[in-house]
Amino acid sequence: ELFLSYVEKVASVLNDVRYWITFNEPYVLLLGGYLEGCMPPGIQDFSSFLKALNHILCSHEKAYDLIHSVTKDAMVSIAHNMATFAPCQRWSPFDRILSRFAQYFYNHSLLDAFLTGRLKIKFPFVKSIEMDVPIKEKLDFFGVNYYTRIHLRFNPFRKMGIELKHKDVERQGVTDMGWEIHPHGMERVLRDVSKLRVPILITENGIATYDDRKKEKFIKSHVDVIEGCLKKRIDVRGYFYWSLLDNYEWLRGFDARFGLYRVDYDTLKRKPTVAAAFYSYIIKSRSIF
Repeated sequence: ELFLSYVEKVASVLNDVRYWITFNEPYVLLLGGYLEGCMPPGIQDFSSFLKALNHILCSHEKAYDLIHSVTKDAMVSIAHNMATFAPCQRWSPFDRILSRFAQYFYNHSLLDAFLTGRLKIKFPFVKSIEMDVPIKEKLDFFGVNYYTRIHLRFNPFRKMGIELKHKDVERQGVTDMGWEIHPHGMERVLRDVSKLRVPILITENGIATYDDRKKEKFIKSHVDVIEGCLKKRIDVRGYFYWSLLDNYEWLRGFDARFGLYRVDYDTLKRKPTVAAAFYSYIIKSRSIF
């Protein structure tokens, strides 16, 4: 009720805003905050994870209807963090099974819930769970946050037997977060999302690095992939780089430099980087949307 009161207030004041995200990266919040306990609220409990997941999706449904009641032509969605997954060791059947589980749960389970109104949760070594969620077709577009590919290794000594690895398989480098730079994974993600048959917005895509040339290359390689997707009639309507400013990262603090503008945290002065000028050039010269 408090959340809906907040949504109603914001939607009423900003009634000329068309595009709305009700929740950003719900799975990141749920996995980090309710299973791993590495992010607020720091809980490690599967039943709490399920309860919070249900609350978020029910809240989205109610917020979707509320925003539409205030702004008739509103476009409402969530922003879903998505990745591509691969076995750490391709010869390992356990690693291959884990990557398939991760691909379905992390990427597809939420997509299917928006299509069918039923959420299926399948974790390795845990009984599958299905629940009805009131979000069928409660979507006007779909927000995709894409950053990397993750390699999975079976490790019986880790929680749920899963160990996450980042490998520079294609020699495109890694970010300062240690994430593999894998632009072609974006096409697979966008193809998966296209089954929703709604417009797609890339709501986050970026790189943590102090190297502006590396940031330029990252932006260009991902925009090139989007151009290819458009030629294949995947309905991508926009791209937002993450982020305008250097920001605080839950797991890295202020060390991860995603920003197009560099922030001096002692003075809070902001300085445009070379990558900011390059991004401006991309916007002006490549009208692909």
